[in-house]
Amino acid sequence: NLNNLQVCKKLIKVSKNLINIGKKVKITFVKDRPGHDVRYALDSNKIKKNLKWKPKTSFKKGILDTFNWYLDNKSYYKSLSKKDIVKRLGAK
Repeated sequence: NLNNLQVCKKLIKVSKNLINIGKKVKITFVKDRPGHDVRYALDSNKIKKNLKWKPKTSFKKGILDTFNWYLDNKSYYKSLSKKDIVKRLGAK
């Protein structure tokens, strides 16, 4: 299991291997926002145990595949308008 800081470090490491992000990339810690989740947790142990499920892709490969998709599909996400990205789904 990875915490948020570990995920950020892995994202930076993968991105450094794929694009030029410079050597001065830093993780900035910000003050928690009111109503912000204190903890994010996913636990797949129950589904692994009860259904004998296992992921088809490792976290490392999944992150690499995701980065490569975005690098290969710049025309798709560059065509999106800001309102398509900023608008919260399910909000009225």
